[in-house]
Amino acid sequence: MHRKIQLPADARFEEFIFWGVPTSIGNLKLLRYLDLSRSVIKKLPNSVCKLRNLQFLNLLECAKLEGLPKNIGNLISLRALLLTTKQEILSKEGIGRLKSLRLLMLFRCENLKSLAEGMQHLSALRTLMIVACDSLEESLPHILRNLTALQNLSIFGCEKLILESDEDMQSVKLSVRSLVFHSISQLVTFPQWIQGAASTLQQLRIEDCHDLVALPEWLQNLTSLQRLQIFKCPDLCALPEGMHRLTALRELEIEHCRDLSRRCQRESGEDWPKIAHVPNITLD
Repeated sequence: MHRKIQLPADARFEEFIFWGVPTSIGNLKLLRYLDLSRSVIKKLPNSVCKLRNLQFLNLLECAKLEGLPKNIGNLISLRALLLTTKQEILSKEGIGRLKSLRLLMLFRCENLKSLAEGMQHLSALRTLMIVACDSLEESLPHILRNLTALQNLSIFGCEKLILESDEDMQSVKLSVRSLVFHSISQLVTFPQWIQGAASTLQQLRIEDCHDLVALPEWLQNLTSLQRLQIFKCPDLCALPEGMHRLTALRELEIEHCRDLSRRCQRESGEDWPKIAHVPNITLD
């Protein structure tokens, strides 16, 4: 009984991967797990879309993959999609029909310019990771506004991604619990839309954002925040005044932020009174 197929891109599979996935794969009706990561396939046969029981599809680092099959939305059981593709748009006719999708990872999709249209109907999506999609130039709030079940959001790189929006996103209630900004050169100040997750956000990680100069005073409104990590943000020099109001905060980690670490030193630092209530503090 076929439940899982994993195809490592080694010499034994070289010819298979060169010619692509056979159309007969659609006959594996009970297949739940398909891993084609790091292969050199250019396309998937549309017969893949007959795999109604498929729950996990891994297409990471498939740098030559031209796009997803047009009927990919027929994968009604798909819960996790990990994708590297050359296509420019993720449409509502494609991934937008994956109503069971809970995890979406977009990794080095170098041509990808638009995905908001394809995301607007992903009502079950809980985890979204966008990594090094450097042509993506949409508004992140526009992408997020209909993802009502989203709990985990991670953005790595994506130098053209627009973090803020002209729309009033503060009134949009988000369910995000974990937020990661990593290597975001355009992050100078914090986007206002994060306040939409004020009652749910529990973990916030900011790393390698060299142009970030300040945390907002409204950070104190994130009343559910339990863990705050700030790494490699050298221009961040102080914590906002209302930090003492984050009564749920249990962990604060600051590394490779020289001035900020100095100000947060126990007893002697200028910002120490703001964080003295936090049980676990780690400074480099």
